Amino acid sequence: MDTLLEDVKIIELFFARTEQAIAELAAKYGSTCKRIANNILKCEPDAEECVNDTYLAAWNAIPPERPDPLRTYIFRITRNIATAKYHATYCTKAKQLL
Repeated sequence: MDTLLEDVKIIELFFARTEQAIAELAAKYGSTCKRIANNILKCEPDAEECVNDTYLAAWNAIPPERPDPLRTYIFRITRNIATAKYHATYCTKAKQLL
């Protein structure tokens, strides 16, 4: 039997505002979120920061949002945060060199 909670139950934990929601989200999707962020940033500490920011963004968005599917929602948040960090870090440096 799978020990990971189904997405619906994780969303219910978010609506109940219990910290277990973050723990379950991290257990189920944390490694993939980290891989997504690391593929964009190529920097382990920055990728970990993006994953933590993803959890915070999910905490702030759910409720009122009830994402379906949760997986896509979380991965998109991760990608958007990592992309923003990439542009803030590397594009700013490139402009300074010009």
